[in-house]
Amino acid sequence: MMAVLPALAARPPLAPGAAANMNGAYVVATGTSAPGTDPVVLFPDSYASKGHEYFDVYAPEIATHYGENFWTDQGENPLPDHIVQRFKGKTMAITGYEQDQVMVSPMGSPGIDPAKDVSVPINWAYNHHYMGWMTGEHSEMKYLANPDPADVSAHGSPAQWVAVDRPSASLRADPSIPTKQMFSEGNGGESRKSFHGYPAGFAQLIDSPTHWHLTPMQLDTRPRACGVTPSDLHRCVKFAPSTEPRQARYGRPVRASNYSAILECPCNSRFGGDAAFYPAARTKQVARKYTALGGGVCAAGRALQTAADCWRAAVGLGLSPRRLANATASDPAAPAGCYVVQHASGDATVTFNAAGGGACPHASPRRGDATSAVGVRFQLSLDSAPAGGNATIILSGPADVWFGVGLRAVQMADQPYTLVASASGVVERQIGTCGSEAEHCPGDALAPSLTLHSNTVADGVRTLVLSRPFRGATAKHYTFDPSTDTVLPFISAIGSSATFAYHAAHAASSVLLLAPPSLPTCLCDGGTTGQLCETNGTGCVSFTKRCTLPYDGVPGHEGGDLLQQHNPTCTSASYAGGLRCCGHRRILLDADQDPGTELLRYHMKFRFWFEEYSPPNGTAAPSHYDLPRYYYQTEGWAGEYDVPPAFRRDPPIPGYPDWPASNSTALHLTPGSTCTGRCPDGDDCECIHTITYHWQISNVSMLYAGGHCHAPSCIGIELWKNDTGVPQLLCNQTTRYGSGEVQKDKFDEAGYLVLPPCLWGSKRERLQPPIFLAEGTPIFSVKRNRNTHTGHYGEMASWQMRGVPFDTATRPMPALA
Repeated sequence: MMAVLPALAARPPLAPGAAANMNGAYVVATGTSAPGTDPVVLFPDSYASKGHEYFDVYAPEIATHYGENFWTDQGENPLPDHIVQRFKGKTMAITGYEQDQVMVSPMGSPGIDPAKDVSVPINWAYNHHYMGWMTGEHSEMKYLANPDPADVSAHGSPAQWVAVDRPSASLRADPSIPTKQMFSEGNGGESRKSFHGYPAGFAQLIDSPTHWHLTPMQLDTRPRACGVTPSDLHRCVKFAPSTEPRQARYGRPVRASNYSAILECPCNSRFGGDAAFYPAARTKQVARKYTALGGGVCAAGRALQTAADCWRAAVGLGLSPRRLANATASDPAAPAGCYVVQHASGDATVTFNAAGGGACPHASPRRGDATSAVGVRFQLSLDSAPAGGNATIILSGPADVWFGVGLRAVQMADQPYTLVASASGVVERQIGTCGSEAEHCPGDALAPSLTLHSNTVADGVRTLVLSRPFRGATAKHYTFDPSTDTVLPFISAIGSSATFAYHAAHAASSVLLLAPPSLPTCLCDGGTTGQLCETNGTGCVSFTKRCTLPYDGVPGHEGGDLLQQHNPTCTSASYAGGLRCCGHRRILLDADQDPGTELLRYHMKFRFWFEEYSPPNGTAAPSHYDLPRYYYQTEGWAGEYDVPPAFRRDPPIPGYPDWPASNSTALHLTPGSTCTGRCPDGDDCECIHTITYHWQISNVSMLYAGGHCHAPSCIGIELWKNDTGVPQLLCNQTTRYGSGEVQKDKFDEAGYLVLPPCLWGSKRERLQPPIFLAEGTPIFSVKRNRNTHTGHYGEMASWQMRGVPFDTATRPMPALA
């Protein structure tokens, strides 16, 4: 990677009316135009005509092969020295920014000539998203190897950078001024022509700025036969996709297409490819999983159907085959399907009952006993009181070293509530919460909540008997629930000495909690579990995302469509494409497809527009109000989602392998899809996929709302509030697609989109006033994509917004007067 290119000097203000935007004119939307209408307003988008200054900065070089994904942090980059000196001890008001990707001249030299920058078309290198920060004298970037799983702003990255305050931040004359700012609005293929600026009197404020920081995700889609140098800019102007992996476009043939399916990160025979496309690659491994009930009967379609499945379920859930008998029955009074009865001796019998009609009891206490592969024995007993019950825990392991278990976890990165046992007793911890060393991290010691009843040693084995209430003492203490803790995964480890330190060995296990002796525990089909792997089945990963069920109408609750729609993004068993198949430097081609050796070289370029900030003085208001960021996703906690094809045609749809095929007499629309016209084969057939998500927001007046979605299928995204029972549209973003007239406008690439953001502000800027969203205001978002002929992996539908905590009806800001 070449040296960081120098930032350029701030330009002086130009005369009123001058148009010096780096990317030309922009389009801005209002907040109340009805869906399907054009919401554009004549907002004065030229920064220079308003007297704003700017400076340009370049990130380090990106150099990629065809089909390669670049997705990593590009380090800390200095701002121009004269900007740093000008704002040392002062506040910069950033009024907006612009983004581009450029080939520089001379190539590879720090002495570049900005006048010779050549913008790289978005159909050469597709910006999936970026995350940028500006830090200052009183802030710094911190690396988190295992970010909070609830924080989806990292777009699923296994690591995350965040900006944090330095200790000096609290010693400033005005600690209310932010020490750092994030830039990530409309941060994808729409970024260059989507406006990233604010109404007059509002800005992103930053104290004493010194550096900027960028983590882009770029996908190389330029056909190498067309060239990759500035002299090739007008070759292959009409884009046609080059080589794509077989799983791209859901395996459907490439129709006339103005985009490359590589931009959707399809899984492939190098990583994660579905067995339907790559039967020998072992890149997608799917297996059955099983569950146990705390009482009742298996849900419809979840009863095990054979004695062989019944035996596999019992062993797969952790029962030892050496202590397990196998039986069949035809007893109408006993539970149907598969159940286990434990005996007083500790042995058990698993029975498949072909003629049952009974149910398993909600019995107490439920007990489980499992020994992990490293010799740690975990015995757990839960009594029947869900709210105020007690758990009894018995831990056994080698007497001369420490040992421990982490509850409901399969790896340390799950950051589990953990019990560490030794001669000194037991210590409660939350593992894996100390930044970049989280994989080998002791984590945080927690306040004691356990009662130690005994700590004994016999024959070299230490045994501790413990108890504690079901409910955890804090959010970091595990809360037991007999209704869901019927199968409890846990990790275990042993140390090299009696002093707690890095483990000598570890293993993942699970414990099955059974009803008291002589009473049955029902076992059920739990669906499938899957792994995404490198070629030949190595380097496998598995996951279950926090997809949510639909909104239940209860105030304060959240909810979306992905689980109900069985969206494949939710688990590794059904996953077919997107961020998880798009790691840094991963080639998004099949193993037998050659990416070549020719590199596309370019830089990410940002232009920051700014004004001098004046603090409040007596009764005089400040020159600018800061705009905190508000971030929500229509896909909820999933971070992305799939838009499946509306109809199944051969081959089967990845993620929906059993979905029935459609023909002229039988239409089987995939979940979330609606169609009009003569479908599936009529020329007027048009299908749309829709998802929604409900959440709440509190005490903010929005000034900027920008959605984020990917070409080529995005129709639009809407934001609504629903605090009166009659939904009110807040923002309607209707996509505008390029026509391909790149000779007239270098950013008019065919099929690539612009998302005009919604702005609120003053009448003199032709804007509508902000609508105050009070405490707990119900909000929902609606996102639509076309899916008539094919589907799309890794789609996004996030809201990247900025606002102020003011009620403009009762506390009007001077800028809006």
